[in-house]
Amino acid sequence: MFEIQTSDIPGVVAIRAPGSRDSRGSFHKLMHAPSLAAVGLRTDFAEIYCSTSTRGVIRGMHFQVPPHQHAKLVWCLSGTVTDVVLDLRRNFPSYGRAVAFELDADAPVGVYIPEGCAHGFAVRSGEAKLLYLVTSVHAPAADAGIRWDSFGFDWGIPHPILSDRDRAHHALDTFDTPF
Repeated sequence: MFEIQTSDIPGVVAIRAPGSRDSRGSFHKLMHAPSLAAVGLRTDFAEIYCSTSTRGVIRGMHFQVPPHQHAKLVWCLSGTVTDVVLDLRRNFPSYGRAVAFELDADAPVGVYIPEGCAHGFAVRSGEAKLLYLVTSVHAPAADAGIRWDSFGFDWGIPHPILSDRDRAHHALDTFDTPF
């Protein structure tokens, strides 16, 4: 079964995937609805995405605003990343707090991100591939983000590779959260 570890942000958990390795390679279970539901996590995923990024890329901090908000389950399929979650839920004591997880394809740990939290990551290896399961269908008009350098997290990358979209996100201190 999954090993689930809580974090400093309510609803954000790390999930260690059960699996095995032998001379052929490895085999891991990345989704088991009863295990996730048993600890109160959503399992009604509507879409699955995969991204590939190179060393020094920062993607984030992404989320969708209501009524298209979603929970997300993220796995690193190849390489290594620092995965970051930022709480945007105004009435939570963890509002504005970020938590980070080191994800490595060789030690499968996933991160569950609840509705109302922003998500991003920084690539540490030459290349990394991430798999995302999300509980809502993508709605381009609901896409939003918080600028990667506006909430006090040290990414450890002095000159990251960013998209124009990610450079243009609101700073956390100017963002009026709908959550």
